[in-house]
Amino acid sequence: MARDENGGRPDVDTTQAASALGSLADEDRIAILLALREGGPRSFVDLQTAAGFEDSGRFNYHLDQLVGRFVQKSDRGYDLRAAGAKAVDIVTDERFGESPPPVDRPADADCPNCGAALRARYADENVEISCPECTVLVHYGYFPPRGRTTRDADDLFAAYGKRLWRDFTLAYRGVCPYCSGRMTTRVERESDHHLTHPAVSTCCDCGAEIATAVGLRLLADPDVVAFLADHGVGVDDRPFWQFDFCLDDGDVDVVAEDPFRVSVPIEQREETLRVTVDERGEVVETTRTTRR
Repeated sequence: MARDENGGRPDVDTTQAASALGSLADEDRIAILLALREGGPRSFVDLQTAAGFEDSGRFNYHLDQLVGRFVQKSDRGYDLRAAGAKAVDIVTDERFGESPPPVDRPADADCPNCGAALRARYADENVEISCPECTVLVHYGYFPPRGRTTRDADDLFAAYGKRLWRDFTLAYRGVCPYCSGRMTTRVERESDHHLTHPAVSTCCDCGAEIATAVGLRLLADPDVVAFLADHGVGVDDRPFWQFDFCLDDGDVDVVAEDPFRVSVPIEQREETLRVTVDERGEVVETTRTTRR
């Protein structure tokens, strides 16, 4: 696979991509994929009936356009490949219909810049966590309409927070949450982002980039989880934007230049957990102290 001159993101085969999308642009083929999603594997005759075809020749023609790329054939019959399952999700996604009604409510967290109450908004299939008083944007991202229509406002933002945490954790562990490719993370010494020393994860394969406060990458660290639990705080019980150390890095200190190290303080009541991470965002030391 060809690679560009700037670090190796693989070129996209646009002809192949167009061919794949073109093979889905037919309602008969969509009917076949839907029949397989609702119950596979199926025999040729069973699938023809389930997909609503009377003419076996026409059915065979459309099935042939799907086999190999979206449908697999085995001794058990026909079944969806992983790409076929994803294709069904894409073509039946509710984003192609009307947008769900918007939601606007308090985020139960304070702005790291001005201290005003943050707002959580859902509109046009996107979630925005931001400050209405200043320019701070905590997060903005797509959330499928299905995720909105099946939940009330509280559950909506809770679900969104959990999905984001999964994405950030995957990135931190070296897996791109978008293409499952290889992701590397670095803690920047100087940054164009709104943070001073953000943790930036970049996918070597699709080029996706995720930048967050270093503290946000620590929510799955065992020492951090245990420290919060000791103070009656469960990381699963609230969205990440309700943890100060996940939003702001104003208290993050550079403790070494070579090798580069930063220290993230996490405070609970009279105790502080200091987590030292290296330039790749990996934890190298934790210390727990009590303030007097």
